[in-house]
Amino acid sequence: MLAEFGTVIPHEVEIRVSDSTSQLRYLVLPRRPAGTEGWTEDELAALVTRDAMIGVSTIEAQERKVR
Repeated sequence: MLAEFGTVIPHEVEIRVSDSTSQLRYLVLPRRPAGTEGWTEDELAALVTRDAMIGVSTIEAQERKVR
């Protein structure tokens, strides 16, 4: 179903599905995008979207902003 919405997960990635209710929520921890080694926590946090946090999209590496 994710592929139908444009999110393609590699076959070697294990996906676990859990149902949630208004009383219980699960957090999906996104994987570090390739090429972001050495980035600060703030730089990485800026990449995280709502959809990535609930597991319906992946985080794509973006060009690093020099401060």
